This record gives sequence, structure tokens and C-alpha cells, in this order.
Amino acid sequence: MKITVENLKELAKSVEKNNISEFILETEEAKVILKRGSSEVVKTVVPQKVEYVEEVTNYDLETEEILDQDNENYDEIISPMVGTFYKAPSPGAAPFVKEGDIVKEGDTLCIVEAMKLMNEVKSNISGKIVKILIEDGQAVKKGDKLFLIEAK
Repeated sequence: MKITVENLKELAKSVEKNNISEFILETEEAKVILKRGSSEVVKTVVPQKVEYVEEVTNYDLETEEILDQDNENYDEIISPMVGTFYKAPSPGAAPFVKEGDIVKEGDTLCIVEAMKLMNEVKSNISGKIVKILIEDGQAVKKGDKLFLIEAK
């Protein structure tokens, strides 16, 4: 399906008419997200064509195992639910934490939005934020690793 401006206008009218809060359309050529009642602009992402892809035939699984072993030295903060990960309390605000920050048990690390409810994720240990594993605005599942913390 070729996405045109007319298609987008029709979709926007249908979303409004049917009182749909969020609509996502993904094709091979684009991804369109329509949201009602928010200040967000309709986003259209068109992927770039890849001219040449070299086939990888000798994948080294040891690299992944080494990374997992390195993570064993740190405590993980995991998502308590399915939702959208946000680093800050609102768009344009400073993030709750950055890599290298020292946190105490009970400090808010991020927000996971689920069904328009903002759920704070708090640290269950004191320590240093070693790595933030999720990008801002990324969808997460229950049990996804969000942060690596070096306990103090």
C-alpha cells in the first residue's frame, strides 16, 4: 500500500470520527503513528533503502556471552510492566538519572507509561548507574532490563 497525503487525511478523519486514541500503521515503506489528545505531531518514518548487505557467515557467539558475563557483575532494574519507557518526567525536562549517577534505594529512575498512566520505576538498591539499556520512548515488556547498577 502506497501511503499518500490523502490516505493520511482519511486515516486522521477516521481516528477522530471513531474516537480512537492511538492508531499505528506500518508498511514496508513507512510507519505512521496517529495520536489523539496529545501535543505530538503525526510522525511518518520512511526507512532508507539498503543497496548492499554483506552476508555474515561466521557469527561469534562468544562476544554475546562475554557481554552477558560482564552484566553479571551488576544489579539489573527490570520493567515491572508493559509500556513505554521515559527517562524524564515530561518532554524537555531533565532525565531522572544519567549513566554515572549515584542513586539511593527508592530514587525514581524512569517512568513506564501504560494506558496513559505514568508509573515511576524506583531503584531497589543504592549504587551507580552503569548503563541505561533502553532508549527514551521505546516500548518495553514486563521483565525487560532497563538499567545496570553497580551496588555500593
